[in-house]
Amino acid sequence: MRLMEKMDKTITSFAVPVRRADLDVNGHVNNGTYQSYFEEARIKTFEQLKEEGQPILHYDRLAIRECELEYKAELKYPEEARITTEIVHSDLESTEIVQEMFRASDSVLVTRARFILGFPGETESVFYSEEDYPYAFYHPISVGWAEMNPEGKVNLETIQYYLDDARIRSSYQCGLDLHSLQEKGVGPVVYKAELKYFDSMTFPDDLIIVTVYLKAEKNRLAFKHDVYSKSSRKLLLTSLVHGLFMDLKRKRPYQFTEEEMKLVFSTKNKSLFV
Repeated sequence: MRLMEKMDKTITSFAVPVRRADLDVNGHVNNGTYQSYFEEARIKTFEQLKEEGQPILHYDRLAIRECELEYKAELKYPEEARITTEIVHSDLESTEIVQEMFRASDSVLVTRARFILGFPGETESVFYSEEDYPYAFYHPISVGWAEMNPEGKVNLETIQYYLDDARIRSSYQCGLDLHSLQEKGVGPVVYKAELKYFDSMTFPDDLIIVTVYLKAEKNRLAFKHDVYSKSSRKLLLTSLVHGLFMDLKRKRPYQFTEEEMKLVFSTKNKSLFV
């Protein structure tokens, strides 16, 4: 168990209170909500450095290009999160930031995150091809007006909600009986998420999330999510989410039956692109 330590490096530390509204149906803070906590700590860090005469190069124009999160422990209400932010390097090409979130009550590490920031429009465009997805699940999303941030874009927090929703809906699409699994005390657990952000999403964009199940070691799963613009078929974001279905009573990974494995990995679905 990792605890918060005193460090000699110049790392900012800010507290963020957990609101009851941040809890999901499982009674803890949703993984996607951590993004808003990290963002608040980053903004406060940039403001503090600016006041100290150490402004980050063009931080107000930078966009998140890559993000990696490792989930270590739960966060619940009425807890308080303490977030440390370290700017590993910053130059004209990119800025790397490492953030760690701890529970204030016992200093346990909740999540570790790494962000790469850069200027928008620096990546080569990729477009949807049905041949790339022999077995996939399709989920449409229409960006809502209320989902935009002050810059008129959808934040990573909301995007992760999109991905969570697509992941759960894909289980229903393939015929996996989630209600029966829940009655047995079996539920999904996410322990790592990787995201690469190629272009922004805004209102009134229509998106299509293509979800593919991948096999991982030790009976674990990986979920590949590719988010496309429905109109242009351009890839906007790709994400690899590592997880497993956990038998919460036995505290062990759930062993899928052969029939369940076929449902997850061999279900064909019609593409939503026309």
